[in-house]
Amino acid sequence: MTDFLSGLAISPPDPLLGIMSAFRADPRENKFDLGVGVYRDETGSTPVLEAVKTAERHITQRQATKAYEGPRGNAGFCEAIETLVFGAQSEARSEERVVSVTSPGGCGAIFLAMTLAARTSPKGRIWVSDPSWPNHLKVAAAAGRTALGYPYMAPDGTLDFPRMMDALRQATPGDIVIFQGPCHNPSGIDPSEEQWAYLGDFCERQGLFPLLDVAYHGFAHGLEEDMAGIRAFLAACRETMVAYSCSKNFGLYRERTGCFLVQTEAPRDAQAVASHLADIARAVYSMPPAHGAAIVETILASEELTALWHKELTSMRSRIRDLRRNLADALKSATGMDGFEALANQTGMFSLLPLQGPITDMLRVQSAVYLPASGRINIAGLTQEGIAPLVGQLTPYLQASLAQQ
Repeated sequence: MTDFLSGLAISPPDPLLGIMSAFRADPRENKFDLGVGVYRDETGSTPVLEAVKTAERHITQRQATKAYEGPRGNAGFCEAIETLVFGAQSEARSEERVVSVTSPGGCGAIFLAMTLAARTSPKGRIWVSDPSWPNHLKVAAAAGRTALGYPYMAPDGTLDFPRMMDALRQATPGDIVIFQGPCHNPSGIDPSEEQWAYLGDFCERQGLFPLLDVAYHGFAHGLEEDMAGIRAFLAACRETMVAYSCSKNFGLYRERTGCFLVQTEAPRDAQAVASHLADIARAVYSMPPAHGAAIVETILASEELTALWHKELTSMRSRIRDLRRNLADALKSATGMDGFEALANQTGMFSLLPLQGPITDMLRVQSAVYLPASGRINIAGLTQEGIAPLVGQLTPYLQASLAQQ
């Protein structure tokens, strides 16, 4: 008789998933879910985009097989994402220095990056912004890597670039640095285009291997505007990895649609990278999922569907921007305190409120306000109608927290 599993302890639940479960089980009518990381419209729903629905109908009509597409996945999808990231006139692409593969979501792309980096710089440490998306640390740990944090957010809700650079100057050649693209999670704070260029040049000079995690493209200022800083970085640092997610900007959360891209020094390096990615993928998931990639390829191959997608993406971005402005104004008015302007100026779905630990527990128990212990809130989870009652619940806690600072 074997006894392999009886001594296995129950792994602690993911805190965010626990919040989601508790929210669903809460019978109170007036409750607020600020934790879930998905876009929601004014009705509280996460809609299927019309561009996606139309693309799926086209796919259903023309699809003739469910056979594997190969380790790279959908080549048309990969090339379309290359264009979104590098631009139509990319020098790196014309020189065949870019590798791209379909991945199981953005998280799968990050895993590919960590595994590839383990082969190129096995002793390199991983640097992650503090704060950051918690799964960055989980993937680093799964890859057996030491993770170090670099300061990111200043007390006034802006980027603390001097302290960030002071920390990164301690990185040594071969270290991997994760930089989030537009709409940093959880702070909503992004570098300027000039700072992006500086970071790329810094990584090139220091011999660091960067990973750009692009999960919210189009949610900050626009598709081209959001890529300006990323392209400035890529122009300065010739060896760079990029993890791209289609979950948010195409609304393809459950389809797990991502792309992993690598910019290399030379075409021969690109060929070597492609061979290693195929080898890594074979051992983990063998072949990537196809449906989500087919949706994105269909949309971006059609002028009509691309225009429709742009319109829908603009609508989502505008809604988030309006919610930010109105929430910031309401908080300032209700608390009688300044300090909320940064909330309006930040970008994307997430921001941090000065509410941590026990305070978030009290909010959940006493006021049915659900948010992580970090104080991260999902702006896109709000409704215009719900801002006033939410602010009413948050105000006494925010006043107490801000008075102590």
